[in-house]
Amino acid sequence: MIPAPDLSEVLVYAGSAASRYLDTVSKSDCFRIAPFGERAAVGLVKITHAILAAGNFRAGGEETRAKIKFDRQIIPITQVESRTTIYSDDHGLTKFATKLGLQVVPVHELPLPPAQRALAFE
Repeated sequence: MIPAPDLSEVLVYAGSAASRYLDTVSKSDCFRIAPFGERAAVGLVKITHAILAAGNFRAGGEETRAKIKFDRQIIPITQVESRTTIYSDDHGLTKFATKLGLQVVPVHELPLPPAQRALAFE
């Protein structure tokens, strides 16, 4: 499951390969794009109200408000999709997701596919 905000971020960085990436993801049985829909929006409202009640919108994060708001969409999408793990190298997202009880796995900790483990580099 790929949250829609993450897909947009990948496509921005993909540059001229963006349409190829989107085509690959769209046609793959391995991936499904999860939208930021009504249930995720309501979930984000609850999260945001709790943060504002605590008096610190950034909740210890150092990013801009725009980045924080964008990243926080990923959390309720993950929750609506009944997932418990996020794969990310984003420090701010990791810190916030962990506070909300989600497991975060950095990309560098993912195991290599079998074909890559067998490659011998000199």
